[in-house]
Amino acid sequence: MADEVIPSERISGLREKMKKNIGWTDEELDRLTPVQWSFIDRMHKFRSYKMIAEVVQVNDHCELMPKIGDKYVFYGACMLNTKESTFPGVCLWALAGIAPLTYMVMDRILSDLDPNEMWRNQACCMDSSVRNGGLGNVVFKVYCEKI
Repeated sequence: MADEVIPSERISGLREKMKKNIGWTDEELDRLTPVQWSFIDRMHKFRSYKMIAEVVQVNDHCELMPKIGDKYVFYGACMLNTKESTFPGVCLWALAGIAPLTYMVMDRILSDLDPNEMWRNQACCMDSSVRNGGLGNVVFKVYCEKI
């Protein structure tokens, strides 16, 4: 994400929205750096995408018994939508494995790059499988869809 100077009028408008809608204080807003303001100014771009982590492989025995094609669906690259998700439960170990890719997706969207052209697009749950002292392991392909 390239640094850019945000016009002071724009920052003033963002400040007022953040105070009114989210409850930020002037003291908190005064601490934000130009890089943080650049991020905030571009956050609206996330509304154009949903990120999907789709099961592509199940190794050994996951207790939730996911099937190939089951999905976690996220809005804004990080807000889990449990209504659209088809994975049979909310698994912290699976989400922990997916979380690092959310940063890559967010960076690409904010930089006006195609989030589906990430060089790394697969993630695993944190269980290491029976062969490695765990019980099972689920592999996800992470991609985005325009909405």
